[in-house]
Amino acid sequence: MPETQAAFTGTSPPAETSAGPMQVVPGPQGPGLLLRGVTVHSPDDPAAEAASWVREVVGRWQGGGGTPELALVFGLGLGWHVRRLRELFPNLTVAVFEPDRGFIPTFEKYNVLGPSDVPKIFADRAEFDGFVSREVVYGEGAFPLLMVTPGYHLAFPEEARSFMERVGGEVTRLKVITKTRKATMSAFMDNLVENAWLAPKLPDLMLLKGRFMPRPAFAVGAGPSLTQNGALLRDVGARGLVIAAAAALKPLLRLGVSPDVVVVIESSDTSRFLKLTDGERSVLKPGTVLAAAAGGHPAHFRAEGFEKALFHLSGGEAQLLSQGYFLPQGGNAGTACFALAYVWGLSPVILVGQDQAYLGPQLHAEGTADSVIDPDRSDSIRIPGIGGTEVQSNTGLAASVNWLAEAAALIRSKGRGPRLINSSAQGASVRGFDEIPLEIVMNGLPDQPPTWTVADMMRQLPRPSARELRGDMKQMSAILTQTRQLVNRNVQRALVEMMNVSKVSAFMGELLAPALAGGSRQGILRSIAWADGIILKMLASLERGGNV
Repeated sequence: MPETQAAFTGTSPPAETSAGPMQVVPGPQGPGLLLRGVTVHSPDDPAAEAASWVREVVGRWQGGGGTPELALVFGLGLGWHVRRLRELFPNLTVAVFEPDRGFIPTFEKYNVLGPSDVPKIFADRAEFDGFVSREVVYGEGAFPLLMVTPGYHLAFPEEARSFMERVGGEVTRLKVITKTRKATMSAFMDNLVENAWLAPKLPDLMLLKGRFMPRPAFAVGAGPSLTQNGALLRDVGARGLVIAAAAALKPLLRLGVSPDVVVVIESSDTSRFLKLTDGERSVLKPGTVLAAAAGGHPAHFRAEGFEKALFHLSGGEAQLLSQGYFLPQGGNAGTACFALAYVWGLSPVILVGQDQAYLGPQLHAEGTADSVIDPDRSDSIRIPGIGGTEVQSNTGLAASVNWLAEAAALIRSKGRGPRLINSSAQGASVRGFDEIPLEIVMNGLPDQPPTWTVADMMRQLPRPSARELRGDMKQMSAILTQTRQLVNRNVQRALVEMMNVSKVSAFMGELLAPALAGGSRQGILRSIAWADGIILKMLASLERGGNV
């Protein structure tokens, strides 16, 4: 591109004659840029200026060291800042949101980048938000480098603020996910070891995909507003399914509502939500299904009075112990209820008691064990509420709100799917969900013919063979023994072999992730020994068996 070469030689093209909102200005070291009367690139030395911006941003990001893998940039300009990022980090993925779509042709004319260095450019906000969610939250878990060029911040203040709120929210989600993963990964794996014997005995609820006649689903959380409108669910009957988080079970039973399915995913022991008094048990209808995560606490499967089933939270365990279908969810049982309803093909999906916010000092409905929480927690934040209000929440719950909003966006992008309704009486607003009072939703429910219950349908589901599972695990253990021997001979070759194994077996990939992170030979050997120990303990669990 002649213009780009001129920028390097100091013989810049003539200035744009427009004195309007955009002006390219020639300079001795390359073209500068004015937007809306604000200097984005100084014509004196735009490369040096950009190097100073980038040095400051990278310095804040690196802290104790490291190399960024993804940069999210607000403002395209002529590309000087992107050029400097590329010089520092040749393998860096750079994505730029340009708030002025009409400026892109000017960038293409004057940009100072080589053809192979042009970043991913977004002018559509929804497309950029989708990219950020995929890369930041659902990618490899690397924290992005964020850059808002100073000139763009002044020229587009509202857009810059919105950019930082949206991207900052996703980074917060990643922090929550990373913290939760570190805190619970070991616990989930220990639980999966203890619960492995259940895989051949209990049905996998993900296999009910598409088997239901379309009817409404009420995904019920234990938010404080459940006390205000939850009693309306007494009249659902055969007109829909009530799928409730375990924490919502006791509050619902106090209101005279018996759910069809109760969902529990926690790695810690929350079986107190499932231990019912005689009075509560008299309200619970026969055939109520307890849907428990296979990596959840073993005590959940010992709860009495339920038809029991399981589901898987990761692709690896689902591939090993079932047919490979795992349940995506936003980190709590309420979002898991929503996900089950969607997977089963129910419509509309209606949120009830999914406040994801405080009501005064309360975070849960009356009747739960954790109904009062100090609202002055360090992670408390304000987020948009139902009906245009603002509510107090925390970073973990806000992450769940964002997950639900992204799920809604994904469903819309497919051009088909259930209608999504938020009928929580108070709490957080969720993008993509219509806000309709539960009373109106209930009045509009059509009559439905009686149908099989979830308990009836799940009894027909196939179970994996315990014998075949034992054979698979013995083979995995043998592979890990061979891998350990290979590490002692050739670490690099062993890492390549572990990568190949991970591509074939998702569960082995999850177990070998610590070893694949590298480190010393002894560290890799310890990680492989840990993985082999998990397999051997699961094998012992299968051989020991038990009664549900």
